[in-house]
Amino acid sequence: MLGQVEGCGVADVLAWLATTSLTWRKSITHVAIDVSATYRAAIRTGLPHTRVAVGHFHVVQLANKMLWAARRRTTAEVGGRRGRATDPKRSARRRLLRSREDLTDEQFATMWNALGEGQSGSRPC
Repeated sequence: MLGQVEGCGVADVLAWLATTSLTWRKSITHVAIDVSATYRAAIRTGLPHTRVAVGHFHVVQLANKMLWAARRRTTAEVGGRRGRATDPKRSARRRLLRSREDLTDEQFATMWNALGEGQSGSRPC
């Protein structure tokens, strides 16, 4: 991280960039940001020659939010209710959100084998 700005507007980011040297700004070729139209607009304005990428963490976080919303919607449509902690799909979701290092070999094998057999999501809640 090269800098942190107080505030979250385009003007805040541009004001911070203005405090840096032109040589330094021209040397920046790539910028990784979170998923924010505001930050993208600020970078496009203040550093127009750079390539903008979204950080890996933020891409995974957004994908997880979309899957969570789809799972909730599907559970409500199919089951006519909210999911319960005892629902197999809920525990499968929790397992999928954990990193491999945080799973026991048995948990990983159970998850992997179920996915390989096409069982995830094949039964209503």
